[in-house]
Amino acid sequence: MRALVISHAAANRVQGAEGLDEARLCRERRSKKVGALPLRARMVLHASARCVAPDTPVPADVGVSLGTQFGAIDVAEQALETVAREGFGGVTPSAYATGLPNAVAAIVASVHGLQGPNLTLLGYQSGLDAIIAACRQIRAGNARAMLAGGFDLPSERYAAHLKDTPRYADAGPILPGVGLLWVREADPAEEAAGAVVMGWASGHLATPLSAQGQDTASDPDVRALIARAVPGEEGAGVRIHALYPGRPGLPDYLAASAPLYLIETVLAAPAPGVHAVLVQGFHPTACLCLVIRKTAGRVAEHALPGSEET
Repeated sequence: MRALVISHAAANRVQGAEGLDEARLCRERRSKKVGALPLRARMVLHASARCVAPDTPVPADVGVSLGTQFGAIDVAEQALETVAREGFGGVTPSAYATGLPNAVAAIVASVHGLQGPNLTLLGYQSGLDAIIAACRQIRAGNARAMLAGGFDLPSERYAAHLKDTPRYADAGPILPGVGLLWVREADPAEEAAGAVVMGWASGHLATPLSAQGQDTASDPDVRALIARAVPGEEGAGVRIHALYPGRPGLPDYLAASAPLYLIETVLAAPAPGVHAVLVQGFHPTACLCLVIRKTAGRVAEHALPGSEET
């Protein structure tokens, strides 16, 4: 069984008060099948165009796996407000095509011709969970490669609601973002290069990551989780990255948080090493773990002619 490698990655996120401007959106505003593209789909397509190799036919058994916390709740909100104000006749047809959480994965698959498994997972941990699900699809023989990651474009109402909760009392702003990976089986010569997925696991921690501070590596539940992800690995020499909602002083990208961190911190690191990315969601103890072996060098991204870098 050959190793799974992350061969390409792309991040697209708002970093401050500048907002989601045209530089972070794909140029296309309409799709033949969907019609007007929602902003979240344009944001994800901007990143996906840098993971899917340009001018290269995509095999039929390549799929997409995305996670989102917010989904498309804003479209549902707008539709309900329109119904209350104008009746059902005032709801635009595109709302029915773009108002479901899995609409973005469907649009991405349609634009890039990804005919393999098409998955949408929900929740704060779903960005990392979607990457794990993609690895499972490849291991099961259902796909030769997967475009996987997480995205979120929260509405002002939703972001304000979260910011009012105790969990986000000391956190930075809740911002739009997307992080995508291209995961596939490695050629024999690649197994010692790039970023190799060593394993994954899920479980419960008696002490939430938010309460562990700098002592994460010494927590027995964390070490056991890493050992389940990579049998025989007890965590010695593994760099542990702990992510959870409302990290103090840091912006939060909801389901995109873990993929963005994985891309910008782990995959961009120049030094080799083994990294365990742990994510807890809004449940206080449930935890996901993905273990990556990173060699020297940065994971690349395809850049389409004329595309904007983020």
